[in-house]
Amino acid sequence: MKSFFLSLTWLACIASGQVLSLMHPAEPMPEKRTVIWSPTFQAAWDALNKDLGGKPEKVVPPNKMMNMLDEFVWDAEATMPKGAWKAWAGPASQAFVDEVNRQAAEITMNDQKAFHIAQESPDSRVAFALLSRRVTFKKAFVRAKNDALDFQAGGKSHAVAYFGLPRTSAGTRGSCVRVLAYRPAERSHAIQIECRENDDTVVLYQPAKQLDFLTACAWIRTWRKEPPHKENLAGQWNDPRIHDMDDVRIPYLKIDVVTDFTSKLASFRYYNNVPWGIVRAEQISSFRLHEKGAAVEVRASIGADPFGGVERPVLVPRRFHYDRPFFVFLWRSDAEWPYFGAWIGDSTTLTPVSES
Repeated sequence: MKSFFLSLTWLACIASGQVLSLMHPAEPMPEKRTVIWSPTFQAAWDALNKDLGGKPEKVVPPNKMMNMLDEFVWDAEATMPKGAWKAWAGPASQAFVDEVNRQAAEITMNDQKAFHIAQESPDSRVAFALLSRRVTFKKAFVRAKNDALDFQAGGKSHAVAYFGLPRTSAGTRGSCVRVLAYRPAERSHAIQIECRENDDTVVLYQPAKQLDFLTACAWIRTWRKEPPHKENLAGQWNDPRIHDMDDVRIPYLKIDVVTDFTSKLASFRYYNNVPWGIVRAEQISSFRLHEKGAAVEVRASIGADPFGGVERPVLVPRRFHYDRPFFVFLWRSDAEWPYFGAWIGDSTTLTPVSES
């Protein structure tokens, strides 16, 4: 049966071919690539499952990716930012899509239609999910105007534009920037930046070696549960807050990618002895990170067809330079999972100094 979704080939052509999107945080991470994951696609998958009556009776042939999506455990309401996301599932009719787009426009504050179908198919089902969030740091960082960050990836050095905190004034952000981990011997560190919007935070994590999203999220969950305030550590190497003499440097990020997941979901899912085939599974993602905050928009589309005041301490200088591959997450304070994550494995999404 023909897909009833509009072709996104033209959009895929303008997206970076170097950025890879994942459906599940446990998927293997390719080397020397920038990779993103958001549970937005999972939200669409869950909506489709619910619309069809729950998990399928069987999947033929067995499909590991489908099983991972079916078994993923998360609290969508706690994970996704309030008022900035939604998931829908229903008939593949223009009336249903029009209503989805009306509700989506209330989230994006944009009249441009978020979702489309090429033709109606009364026996088919569609599922959509949208994440649209812009966050602002409680205190803006400083753009480096006459300097570059040497980002090391793939055995090469790339001079890229960055923002950060000068050592002489880093302490002024101490109440807004929490140090989750600092392991200089391993050149590994993680910070969490508070935002003005509700309980949103931006987490940056540079591991000692490449990890998958599942492992990275587990480490961050562990660190975030530790008490954030330890006054007796103020100014020391393990100070949980940014202090003067700390040096923070973060590259600007710009990610745009369109991904077709359909080929990874090529099995029939049986509901009431009727085989349903996933005929379209797409995700369109956009992410920006800059000195004032971050913005993300992820759109997932799935189609299923039947039969188819104190003494100043001695300050220990620390370097939080995100100058080699690192993770960046958008993560609510008490959530188990982030609502967006990116592994910056190469320089594709960074801004060369000559263009800044």
